[in-house]
Amino acid sequence: MRPGDELAGRYGLEEVMGTGRGGEVWLAHDRLVGERVVLKPVPDGGDGAPPVRRLGEPRALAKFRDHPHVVTLLDIVTVPAGGGGEAHWFVMEHVPGGGLDGRPPMAPRDAARLGAQLADALDALHAAGIVHCDVKPANVGLTRRGAAKLLDFGAAYRFRDTQTVTVNGPFSFTPDYAAPEVARGNIPRPASDVFSLAATLHALVTGAPPRDDDPQEREPEPEPDEVEGTDGGEGTAEDAEALRRWRAEQGVVRVDAEATGPLAPVLTAMLRRDPRRRPDAAEAG
Repeated sequence: MRPGDELAGRYGLEEVMGTGRGGEVWLAHDRLVGERVVLKPVPDGGDGAPPVRRLGEPRALAKFRDHPHVVTLLDIVTVPAGGGGEAHWFVMEHVPGGGLDGRPPMAPRDAARLGAQLADALDALHAAGIVHCDVKPANVGLTRRGAAKLLDFGAAYRFRDTQTVTVNGPFSFTPDYAAPEVARGNIPRPASDVFSLAATLHALVTGAPPRDDDPQEREPEPEPDEVEGTDGGEGTAEDAEALRRWRAEQGVVRVDAEATGPLAPVLTAMLRRDPRRRPDAAEAG
C-alpha cells in the first residue's frame, strides 16, 4: 500500500501514522464525507479464527459511539487480500492532536481537567464490563477543542466473562503504566485502569511515570542475569524490557508531590498497590 491508493473505493491513503498490532495504521481521506479518518488493520492472529471473532474492538467501541471522550468507530470495511482471502479494517475518528506522549509537561490544573474527562470515559467502559488495559499518554488524544479522547482499544479486556474483547489476549499492557497486579499476570480489573490513569497524569505533568526510587519498600533490584527474560549481557533491549516489567510487578511508586501540586493526594490514592484501596473511576474524576 502506498500514499494515493484507495481502500474500499472510498478512503484515499495519505500517510502511515504508525504501526499497530495488525500492521501499518494509515491517515486517510474519506472522499464521501470529505474528512480525514484513521484506518487500522484488524490483526490476523494466524489462528484461523473467523472474522467475527477478530472484530471484538469494534464491538467494544460501538457501545460508546456518542461518548465525548472515547474515540469513535466510524466503519468496518472488508477488502480482498492475497491468496483469495479477505482483510478487515477499522475506520476510526481522526483525533488531530494525536497521542500525548513526548509533549512538554503541562500544568497540574490542565492535567486534572483531562483526567476528569478520561475518568468519565473509563467509568462508562467499566459500567459496560470493559477494561481498557493500556491507558498511557500515547493512547490519549486531544480534539481541536482540547477535549481528551481515549484511543486504541487493541488491548481491551471484558472482565465480566472469560473472553477478551480482542484476540490479543489474554491481555497486554505497557509496564511503565501498568498496575502491579496486571504486571504479575492477574486479570485486569477496573482498578487497574485507575492506576494507569494516575501514572498517565503523573507523566503528563512531570514528563515521566511515577518513580520507583525507594529501595526500602521493595525487593533489592536484581542483577540482569537474575531476571527472567534477560541474558545477563550488557544492557540489551530485552534486558531493559525485562527489568521494566520486574519494576512494574513490585508496584512501588513515588509521586512527585512538588511537581504535581494539588494532584498529589488523588494520584497517591489511585496508585495504591492494593487495588481494593483505590478509588473507582467515578470517584477519581
